[in-house]
Amino acid sequence: MKLEQHLRERFLEEHPLEAARYLEGLPLQTTRDILQDMDAESVAQTLEYFLPGATANILKAYPPATSAEILTRLSPGSSRAILRQFDPSTQETLLGHLAPHTAAFLRRTIPLAEHTAGSLADPQVLTLPPDITVGEALQRIRQVPHQAIYYLYIIDHRNILVGVVIMKELLAAESTTTLAYIMNQDVKVIPSSANAMDIVAHHAWARFDSLPVIDQDKTFIGALRHRALRQFLQSKSTEYQPAFLSDALLQLWEAYSLSGMVLMTTMGDLLTTATPPVPDREEQETP
Repeated sequence: MKLEQHLRERFLEEHPLEAARYLEGLPLQTTRDILQDMDAESVAQTLEYFLPGATANILKAYPPATSAEILTRLSPGSSRAILRQFDPSTQETLLGHLAPHTAAFLRRTIPLAEHTAGSLADPQVLTLPPDITVGEALQRIRQVPHQAIYYLYIIDHRNILVGVVIMKELLAAESTTTLAYIMNQDVKVIPSSANAMDIVAHHAWARFDSLPVIDQDKTFIGALRHRALRQFLQSKSTEYQPAFLSDALLQLWEAYSLSGMVLMTTMGDLLTTATPPVPDREEQETP
């Protein structure tokens, strides 16, 4: 057993990216069992190459103090992306176990300006790496179908958005094909700093139900759904519309949503049946 553990740790140390891709594809409990006997430094070296959502799920099994110790050993960008996967209460608990200067830095950088695309985006949508196969991608989606949407955003181990794949294209592709081969690299995005007027005026709403939100360095923040944007505008219409949302602009955006939007934002039924369901409206191009 000691030899097996030693070989495992050497592999994780010398091939962290390959190890991360393999471990991400295993059932969550299996991955937790493999990592639980390793020290925080070794775990962090491996988790640095995980996607944020997968890392957050693993850290939930550790006591807050241990999770915080692992977070301390990750890069600031990884720590921010991972902490955004947690609710505010859990975030604060983890931050409370960090060194004061580290916690202060993360408290300043985790929140995104209120009423911007970054603050409205959902950070917990499923993301996939470019170097796994279609078969591996489908296996991961089946593990967390509630996080999958019609557009699958592809990010690398630095949390940089590199492409997008439509679910129907994934289902039609050969199982051994890598996502890098079938993904569309020309992705329509919204900057995380975009205000309501910029968001509403974005021409891509005429075609897509969800748009990825990225930071200035192309770091993936999350997905902004049409539904979430509509709810925000309705809740703030009397407060903000006179300032920067004209009636004409809102009517134009509403026309887009009624004429060309795909409302396929949950994929549970699709992943549990042999035949994909027919969407209510005509499927759109890749964002």
